[in-house]
Amino acid sequence: TEEFHCPVLNKVFTEFTHIVAIKTTGNVFCYEAVKELNIKTKNWKELLTDEPFTREDLITLQNPNAFDSRVTVEFDHIKNDLKLDDEELKKMTSDPAYNINVSGDIKQMLDELGTEKGREAALHGGGGSKARNERAAALAAILAARSRIKEDRKSKSKDEDRPSKGFSVVDAASAAVHGRSAAAAKASSTDKTAARIAMHMAGERAPVNAKLVKSRYTTGAASRSFTSTAFTPVTENEYEYVKVERNPKKKGYVQLHTTHGDLNIELHCDITPRACENFLTLCEKNYYNGVIFHRNIRNFMIQGGDPTGTGKGGESIWGQPFNDELNSKLVHSGRGVVSMANSGPHTNGSQFFILYKSANHLNFKHTVFGTVVGGLTTLATMEKVPVDDDDRPLEEIKITGVTVFVNPYTEPDEEEEEKAKAEEAALDADKDKVGSWYSNPGTGATDSEAGSGGVGKYLKPRSAGTESAATSADLTTVSVGKKRKVGGPAVEFKDFSGW
Repeated sequence: TEEFHCPVLNKVFTEFTHIVAIKTTGNVFCYEAVKELNIKTKNWKELLTDEPFTREDLITLQNPNAFDSRVTVEFDHIKNDLKLDDEELKKMTSDPAYNINVSGDIKQMLDELGTEKGREAALHGGGGSKARNERAAALAAILAARSRIKEDRKSKSKDEDRPSKGFSVVDAASAAVHGRSAAAAKASSTDKTAARIAMHMAGERAPVNAKLVKSRYTTGAASRSFTSTAFTPVTENEYEYVKVERNPKKKGYVQLHTTHGDLNIELHCDITPRACENFLTLCEKNYYNGVIFHRNIRNFMIQGGDPTGTGKGGESIWGQPFNDELNSKLVHSGRGVVSMANSGPHTNGSQFFILYKSANHLNFKHTVFGTVVGGLTTLATMEKVPVDDDDRPLEEIKITGVTVFVNPYTEPDEEEEEKAKAEEAALDADKDKVGSWYSNPGTGATDSEAGSGGVGKYLKPRSAGTESAATSADLTTVSVGKKRKVGGPAVEFKDFSGW
């Protein structure tokens, strides 16, 4: 057995076993074996080596019946204050932050202070990967903007007037990285796209897809201040505002320009917003320009979107795979269905495929995000291209460019603006509509139109003259009480004998 046991009786040592050791040999036995075979028989020879020993050589390691041995204050090292010299313990106790209770993250930060790693993190704007990503995104956007500005200046002649200073890509990228809305600065479509790309590189969603919504719950500040003196007293509850993604309610439309013709694709941005945003942003970044369709299977599908052309590359705008968006409204049924290619659940990147015919076995395994609505003859031409044994087209089918017609993610939210205007107009109408009160009889008086479909059709409408006369009469008529007679008999107070 792998457990500690008595070598004579083969009994496993437990917390209830009386255990002794022989001082001369160091062997350990259960007290029962020593008692029965040594003490009672007066055979003072060690049971394994036959080496002689005395009763004083018995050392009690554990005695469950001796309760006095469990009192810690009676231990010798406690009485004499004996401690083991531990260099690591000395080093820990010498640390000023040894007695400070901090979280694991704060402890890691304190350990990195003054080290080479800490200096490097400070140069990069912080110790986390998010700060590095944001800084890298801002630098990349700024460098790209500077190179573009230089090219524009070289292409322009010296005699041309310089355009007025507008919202540049640098400003858009800076606004996006720092969490400000690029739309607030009235940036153009190109600037908005640059800002969204910078935010995606920083691992965040674009600000156009999120808004602050009043939550059903409060911030909890009042309850915290009521139960703890560490917080500033708060006497009023305030509702918490949460950041909610606004999925577009419109369809997106793009046109893929290929070496064999154009394909018009309708994108279901209202059903699969994440996949469509990824595809549209990659199109605006010219990510698919020059990318080939590396897989073509007749009567099944054609696959592309991999810049390496191997079927193993490509990444999303977030730099990592995103989750599937499976919906029963969108299935792999019919010719021209556009769906995301993946290597398993929630591994979507930049690759996509277009079906030549229905493939119901792919339902709820791949995200359907679009449909070919124009250019089916181009799709038929692509299907007829011969392939090798690995289903790779022998004739190159390449995406030469992409034209984005409708991108709901960069367009302003017109529906919310119209809704806000309608609510404001309704509020103004309610203020003007006071109603017919006696204190203000001339305001809000609505005449019933003759021939209306309501109950008012039985009422005879008043003429303008009658109405004005009635109004003046209402204003001048005052209820007059009876005049009290002067010099009348005075009231006499008597007792109750006459009752």
